[in-house]
Amino acid sequence: MRDTLVIDLETKKAFAEVGGEKNIRDLGISVAGVYSYVKDAFFAFEEHELPQFADMLKNTGHIVGFNIIHFDIPVLEAYVDTAVLAPIALTDIFADAVKFLGHRVGLDGVAKATLGIGKSGHGLEALEWFRQGKVAQVKEYCLDDVRLTRDLYEYGKKNGHVLFESYIDHKVHSIPVAWTGQVAEPVGATVAKGLAERKKVAIEYVSSQDANHEGFKKTRLIEVRQIKPNGEIEAYCHLRKDVRMFRLGRITKAELTDEPYAIPQDIQHSLFAGL
Repeated sequence: MRDTLVIDLETKKAFAEVGGEKNIRDLGISVAGVYSYVKDAFFAFEEHELPQFADMLKNTGHIVGFNIIHFDIPVLEAYVDTAVLAPIALTDIFADAVKFLGHRVGLDGVAKATLGIGKSGHGLEALEWFRQGKVAQVKEYCLDDVRLTRDLYEYGKKNGHVLFESYIDHKVHSIPVAWTGQVAEPVGATVAKGLAERKKVAIEYVSSQDANHEGFKKTRLIEVRQIKPNGEIEAYCHLRKDVRMFRLGRITKAELTDEPYAIPQDIQHSLFAGL
C-alpha cells in the first residue's frame, strides 16, 4: 500500500541569504516534519537523517502540504532525486485556496477560521531557533504545522470546504475543495448534461458565508436553466423555492437524477430571443 504523507519543511537559511527565490534549493533543510497515514505516526528528520525520509518517499503516492508546490518540494529536490518525487500526486492546500480566491492566504489564518487553533510560532522564529542550536524546539514547531495541515486536509475531505477570515470585511468565508477524488470537469459535465436532458441535478454547494447559521455546505436539488460562459449557473433551487445563481467552482459534487423538468416557455423565449 502506497503511503500518503503530510509534510512541512524548516530551512537553515532565509531567502535573503541565498540571493532570493531563484536559489530556493540553497536554503537547506534543518527539519523535515512528516505524518504518515499508513503508519499513523509523526516523524521529524534532521538534515543528516533525510535519507530515511527519502526511503519513505519511495513508497509514497500522495503528499499533502501547505505551499508545497512552490516551496517544500523545490527545497526537497536538493536532497531527493526528482525521479522519486515526480510521480507523487500533490495536494497543496495553499495553491487550491489561491486558485479559488485569487490572493494569498496563510496557514495560521485558515487554521484559526477552520479549526479554531492557529500556528504555534513563525517560520523566522524557527530559523533563529536553529541558529541557536534549539533543534528540539524547531522539531516541535514543525510538527505542529504538520498536524494543523493534516487536520485541515481531513476537515476539507469531510466538509467539502475550509474557511478563512477575510482581511477586507473581517468575515469568515469558505473555500470549496474537492479532496475526495471529485474534480471540476465531471461536476461541470453533469450540470451540462442535466440541462441538455432536462433532468434535475442534486448538488453539494458551498456558500461563501454562513449567513443563516445553516452551515456552509448544503445539498440542493436544482433545475438548470442556463450555463453562462463565466461558469455561473442559473437554476431553479428546490431548497429556496426560487431561481438562483450558482458558481460552478462552489459545486463540490453533482449527481444527475431521473426526475425530469421543463423550462417555462417565457424563460425559454428570453434565453433564445437573441439567437
